[in-house]
Amino acid sequence: MNTNMLTQLARSGDAASAVGERPLLALAGSYTLDPLLEPLEFWTDLLRLNLQPTLAPYAQMFQQLLDPDSMLRRNRLGINVLLFRWSDLTAPNAREPGWEDVMARVTEVANALQSFEHRVPCLVLIGPASAHRDVSVRATEQLRSLLAGTANVHVQAGEHNMALYRVQSVADAVAERVAHVPYSTSALAVLATAIVRWYVALTRAPVKMIAVDGDHTLWAGAVAEDGCSGIRIDPGHVALQNALLEQNRSGRLLCLLSKNEDSDVRDLFACNKAMRLPWSGWAATRIDWSPKPSNLREVCSQLGLGLDSVLFLDDNPIECAAMRAACPQVMSIQVPTDDKAMQDFVDHLWLFDRTASTAEDLNRARMYQDQAARFALRKSTQSLKEFLDGLELDVAIAPARPDDLERLAQLCQRTNQFNTSLVRYQAHELRDVARCAGGFHYAVRARDRFGDYGIVGQLLGQVCGDALELSLVTLSCRALGRGIEHRMLAAAGKFALDAGATRVVVRFRRGERNGPAEQFLQGVFNDQADADCHRFGMAADDAAKLVFDPSAGSDQLSEPGVEPTADMAHPVTAVGAALIEPALTEHYQYIAHTLTSGANVEMAMASRVRPRPDLHTGFVTPSAAMEREIATIWEKVLRTGPVGAHDHFQDLGGKSIHLVQVHSLLHQRLKIPLEIATLFQHPTVASLAAHLSGAAPLSATGIDARHRGNRMREARVRAANRSGMVK
Repeated sequence: MNTNMLTQLARSGDAASAVGERPLLALAGSYTLDPLLEPLEFWTDLLRLNLQPTLAPYAQMFQQLLDPDSMLRRNRLGINVLLFRWSDLTAPNAREPGWEDVMARVTEVANALQSFEHRVPCLVLIGPASAHRDVSVRATEQLRSLLAGTANVHVQAGEHNMALYRVQSVADAVAERVAHVPYSTSALAVLATAIVRWYVALTRAPVKMIAVDGDHTLWAGAVAEDGCSGIRIDPGHVALQNALLEQNRSGRLLCLLSKNEDSDVRDLFACNKAMRLPWSGWAATRIDWSPKPSNLREVCSQLGLGLDSVLFLDDNPIECAAMRAACPQVMSIQVPTDDKAMQDFVDHLWLFDRTASTAEDLNRARMYQDQAARFALRKSTQSLKEFLDGLELDVAIAPARPDDLERLAQLCQRTNQFNTSLVRYQAHELRDVARCAGGFHYAVRARDRFGDYGIVGQLLGQVCGDALELSLVTLSCRALGRGIEHRMLAAAGKFALDAGATRVVVRFRRGERNGPAEQFLQGVFNDQADADCHRFGMAADDAAKLVFDPSAGSDQLSEPGVEPTADMAHPVTAVGAALIEPALTEHYQYIAHTLTSGANVEMAMASRVRPRPDLHTGFVTPSAAMEREIATIWEKVLRTGPVGAHDHFQDLGGKSIHLVQVHSLLHQRLKIPLEIATLFQHPTVASLAAHLSGAAPLSATGIDARHRGNRMREARVRAANRSGMVK
């Protein structure tokens, strides 16, 4: 690594944005993945995701992992997805794969995934097994265990997704035999859904607080009308309360907004033994008859939260509409009133999803309690100096440890106000910079008499000649204005002197929201940034002597809060963010209420019918029963209509992979023996119907010898591919 690495990384995101490059959704697998493109397109269109799904060559999963020049290895902006079945990697003719053979494949996959550093997140989505499910489940868990410490790699089990989306028919034996497409269209739609759902959880702005209604949302009934004894907590309410408890454990705050008498609601929590949520679990409550938007604004102001980091749940469409009108930044979602629908809602509210939590995330509720105490102290003091003296602030600046990197990367991605570079580093990139010649990386921790802030900042850079160059300085907004900024620069001055450098230089890149960092640097260095990229410099011995003077009044104290609302939850969002907008909030509500099963996702896709294109042939209505059946299948597969008797399949947008789906549906519905080549030979509804009308029905027990031959040839190909992959 050379000294230009930081500059190259800093420029990469800007360059991608400037040329309009779309993040790559790179897919590689052990079976034919082409049918995933249509459901992926459905989801990316629905959620306005700036993603470009791209397939690796067929069955080249291992080549993609091991070849440094492969699409997956070269992907620097987006995500990678691996899709495979264990049965595709084991001996093709084995009736029951031995556990030793399966474990050898598990080890091969793990070694391949660990053979390089993943520059972008990688989802390993293991397809459900059609046979030997227990072996597949055990293998998946073993792989998950082996990859537990591998950064940027996430493992999902297909069985979980099929159960979550209630897929009735997972396998498609006909499509697998013909084109190595092992799953039904419903199962494929769910696999695509799982990919996009994971991507959204990875990239969207984080939810930091969930504000929830009480009556008819957390319980059945109205406290003011029914009293404690008349309130029911049905299974759906239990599901929602359990989900909120889990959200709280993962670091999200809970706020109760209810139009009731405060004492009545407190009594309900005390007397109803079915209540899963403890009263102590609420970070804030506003139980009165005031408008909920004004109450929520008050809570956010007190806690130092942005409205755009709040999820609001209410059963009342009028309350949701009022919140959307008054606080459009808030993600307002209407919950269902039907008890059975509530469980589906809880399982499919994507805004509940999260991929990982740092120690700071898990301690977020405690941190807010600490901040509330600081807020009270600030209100009771007469000056900033008196307040800071009362805090008894302790700051530690030391080399970053390996287990600090995830939190430090999170600071890069979330911090905007005090961020000198705006480069959204990943953990391994921070480590690489620190390892280069002259490189260093320091973590900044803070605590006071009220509690531990945890890691709040960092210094990243290199010693180049006689200068210590800081390429990145970040400080969490909750720690601004307490003099920590000055202590960080003073520490940099001392580091420079110890390293034999005579100057401290801060490289600064101006953005839309890092004005506080620029203002601080201009004040300390007595210099003005005359361009979007600027170098602030001073003598190292002067930097080492920096101290904060709270009486000068030049620094603004941050209000209580825990983290700013992130513009970016992960580096892939530098170009392709799934940020929450009011219109998208309605889409997430639609998903949680409707797109809760594979069948419903398929129906939603089917509703997006393209009009019949202008063809050189006139439209002729299919007349005979066989023609109508074939036309219906074509319309389902091609998502277009109406289909005429003499329309050419290719002119309607049909491709080879569509013929595989048509072939499978014809086999299922008509029970007629049919080679896929026949579909190429008869490209219109009329000609295919005429051909099939003379065919005999397929025997329920007979298996065509040619089909057996096809399967044997496919097995040999897979075995050859696998042996070539793992050499």
